[in-house]
Amino acid sequence: MRKIRIGIDVGGTFTHAVAIETEKFTLIAQVKTLTTYRAKEGLAHGIVTALYKLLQKGRIDPNEVVLVAHSSTQATNALLEGDVAKVGIIGMGGGWEAARARHEIDLGRIELAPEKFLQTGFRFIETGKGPIETPVRQAIGELRSEGAQAIVAAEAFSVDNPEHEKLVIRLAQEQGLPATATHQISELYGLRVRTRTAAINASILPVAVAAAEMTERSVRQSGITAPLMIMRSDGGIMDIKSMRERPILTLLSGPAAGVASALVYTKISEGIFLDVGGTSTDISAIHHGKPMMHSARIGGHKVYLRTLDVRTVAVGGGSLPRLRDREIVEVGPRSAHIAGLSYEAFTPLAEVTGIEPKTGALVAGDPPDYFYLQNEKRKIAVTTTGAANMAGLVPDHDYARGGKETVRLAFDALGKLLGKSSKEAAHEFLQKACGKVVTTIQDLIEHYKLEPPLLKLIGGGGGAMTIVPFASGLTKISYEIGENSPVLAAIGVALAMVHETIERHLIDPTDEQLLQLRQEAEAAVVRIGAAPDSVEVTIEVDPHTNIVRAIAAGATEIRQREKLGRALPVSRRQFIAQQTLGANDGQPVDILAETEFFAAYALHKEQRHLFGLLRSHSRPVVVLDHEGMVRLSLPSAELLVTTVGEAEQKLPHFVEANTYYGDGGEEIPSIRLAAGPKLIDLSKLANVKQVIALANIELAKYSANTKIMVIAEIRR
Repeated sequence: MRKIRIGIDVGGTFTHAVAIETEKFTLIAQVKTLTTYRAKEGLAHGIVTALYKLLQKGRIDPNEVVLVAHSSTQATNALLEGDVAKVGIIGMGGGWEAARARHEIDLGRIELAPEKFLQTGFRFIETGKGPIETPVRQAIGELRSEGAQAIVAAEAFSVDNPEHEKLVIRLAQEQGLPATATHQISELYGLRVRTRTAAINASILPVAVAAAEMTERSVRQSGITAPLMIMRSDGGIMDIKSMRERPILTLLSGPAAGVASALVYTKISEGIFLDVGGTSTDISAIHHGKPMMHSARIGGHKVYLRTLDVRTVAVGGGSLPRLRDREIVEVGPRSAHIAGLSYEAFTPLAEVTGIEPKTGALVAGDPPDYFYLQNEKRKIAVTTTGAANMAGLVPDHDYARGGKETVRLAFDALGKLLGKSSKEAAHEFLQKACGKVVTTIQDLIEHYKLEPPLLKLIGGGGGAMTIVPFASGLTKISYEIGENSPVLAAIGVALAMVHETIERHLIDPTDEQLLQLRQEAEAAVVRIGAAPDSVEVTIEVDPHTNIVRAIAAGATEIRQREKLGRALPVSRRQFIAQQTLGANDGQPVDILAETEFFAAYALHKEQRHLFGLLRSHSRPVVVLDHEGMVRLSLPSAELLVTTVGEAEQKLPHFVEANTYYGDGGEEIPSIRLAAGPKLIDLSKLANVKQVIALANIELAKYSANTKIMVIAEIRR
């Protein structure tokens, strides 16, 4: 019997579903249906419709399905539209802390988006004066009578002792109200931010729980008994139980799905991922095989939520140009889909006869200078898709490939207004459209200190060819379009790993505290669906903020990662290393070190300056796994090959030898261990002692004679 993973991506216009056969990880079926924002059942209707169509098209027996996972725009839409429940906040505190806690917990109304607010009610209960069950019941009743549909329990230092918050949650749920406690949302101190995050989470609980239950019920009615998972904003998935408790974690789950596919399916290690839709392009950075993350803000307010750093640019495959004084002054944000116009590239030739160029507002409130075409039958959009076709950038059989004649007629008309040829008009169009994309790419490169020579632009989404090739030309960064790019995000959902993150404030954490945090994160990710033997945990220590973060990721199947590819011949891996390092034709690369599963390559580069009078040398390094995936690209690195049995003795000396001493004090190198099939990340630790302690834990599962590679990224 086949084992099939189903991924469903809820997009702005369409909901895409894919079925992946897990033995060979092949795509066996794909479907799309309209995203159902306004259906009585909400987004769940479109998800279930796509699921049933997929089962039918792929001739899939429900017993063959081992996982169903979907992204969701439910939480994002609710916050943007202000479609949230009123929240009753029950604050608690005692003694000298009571007055301060009362002030920090009473949030008033919270801005979610321009002119969209979350209304809160508030009651405060002093603790330390006897049992609080009776006043809590009374407070819940009063808040409910004032219109609260969900409850938040908030108490100072509840991350250390959550008993009072747990009591409030239990009593609220007994009265039929969904509830959130601040300690469930974050284990960081900062009562006001923790309470704000919990309040926003509680405000979307009613709609999220209803949607989750409707989706789960429909999935079960189809005969599927496999786990149902939801995409998180950090690029991982979580189970339906976690969704019911923390729907806030699904914010940006749509863009996260695309990034997940870039990591697992296209196997990008260093690059910029561009997910191109009809109206906008989501852009994110991937460094050392991991997506870049940041702390989220909602309505301009800080919340305790880590999300992928996805930057949305209001230009996509359907964007229209704005004209002024025989010049394209802007492209977008209006798109053909939103304006209700057909694309010139996809309009039958018979329907573009008698077209006349027009400018005007397409939707109420638009500026009056959008350019489009019109005849007696319809209005036709002139789009980025048409421009890319006109410029010869869209190959045959691509999703964005359009009719040559209709595109030529459209750009003849645009060119006439601009005083240019049709190809020149298309070039100007793309220059303006992709300019905004390039600015964002450059911002990401600068912000995360990425190395352009090591980067690649990866395109996903149905409109990938309309933006990515031209952006590649402007940035001089090579590009690649992901296989099955129109459904790449849905594939990402199907193949995503189970994630969980635990954060704590710890000043100069001890080895025992780090190990305990690691164990808690590992246990947490197993609870929500990860196979125990597949779990990997990364510890990040930030000595500036005293925040310690344990990030756990695991597969739903023990061998999921190993089945994603086959070992490549040595010659093929060497060729990939040459390409990644930018070697000239025939220029050899050196093999620095090799284990059973990994190999490290280097290229010696010489650059001449001042007309050749000065020379500089560099030695970038790449690490490939046995499948040929580039796992690390480093501008400079040192390597140590040893065994597990010798690591405890050799590792401290190796780290010390590559430590930099500058004006800011000691700075250890970023350390990673290639052990067995795993690349263990110790790069975010603060000192040698922490590196040794966690390395010992990670290596304990291997025999003493197992060969390992230690990679030190040199920071100076």
